[in-house]
Amino acid sequence: MPNLAPASLATKSQHRDHLLGLGMADDAQIEAQFDSASARERALLTALAALGSTAAWSGTPGTVRLEVVLPDAGFHAVTIRFDAHGARLAPKDDPEVTVRVPLVPLVRLLTGQADGALLYLSGVLQVVGREDLVLALGMALTVGPEDRPMVDPAALDPVAVSAAIAHVRTDHLAAVMAGGFRGLVLSEVFGRFPEFVIAEKAARVRVAVTFEVAGRADGGVDRVVVRLRDGACEVLADAAPDEPVDATLELEGHEFLRLVLGHLNPVRGVLSGQVRVRGQVVKALGFNAVMRIPGA
Repeated sequence: MPNLAPASLATKSQHRDHLLGLGMADDAQIEAQFDSASARERALLTALAALGSTAAWSGTPGTVRLEVVLPDAGFHAVTIRFDAHGARLAPKDDPEVTVRVPLVPLVRLLTGQADGALLYLSGVLQVVGREDLVLALGMALTVGPEDRPMVDPAALDPVAVSAAIAHVRTDHLAAVMAGGFRGLVLSEVFGRFPEFVIAEKAARVRVAVTFEVAGRADGGVDRVVVRLRDGACEVLADAAPDEPVDATLELEGHEFLRLVLGHLNPVRGVLSGQVRVRGQVVKALGFNAVMRIPGA
């Protein structure tokens, strides 16, 4: 099996320069570059050799089937093994996860112009199988001139995330919130709550709200308390059930995403039963009134 790790720093640099050059092309030019199976195979080898960490994958070994969706609706598939020796083609191995992505978004991802998490949330990139392996690889492998991770949650713009999920099917969002990306999504969203507080409105507000987010694969619920006190925002992950709060919001994982990203009006959510409130409804709605929701 050919090893795809770069043979030298010079070779790696050449591969990266070539890949970045492809990233400057428009969509039609990119499609023209990969109009044959041999061209696609060479491009894939170049792309993998240019990745910053393929020479020393220190995570759990795993095998990935990559299916590149082509403009004619066909696809080009390869199976890649990641282990301590780097990355190599492994056509006879059984994949633990399948990643399917259209050609142009894949090139944008490999050149650092797109983020894997955003492509996944929007449904452009599909994952079947070990999402944890895809997430680990995405956060370890670096791309682009700045060597940024393929999955870089800290760099995501909440407004861009809101736009990305605007027309995504509910079953996809539910699958995201039941899979390996759930923990990352929850930690990123709640971690940014302090940024969403409208300081002038929250200056004299004192309220504590529990979010009970269902939709976990094991049937469990993630419980997070968000406390506002005189403009300061405190987030308590894995809060105890007896943590004193003014109100508790119960909702499914996909409804949580729609709520915090501006696609579910809180009042409408309560009236429709998509958001269930225990405790003081007025306090819960008042909490929302002092938050700047992306996309709303």
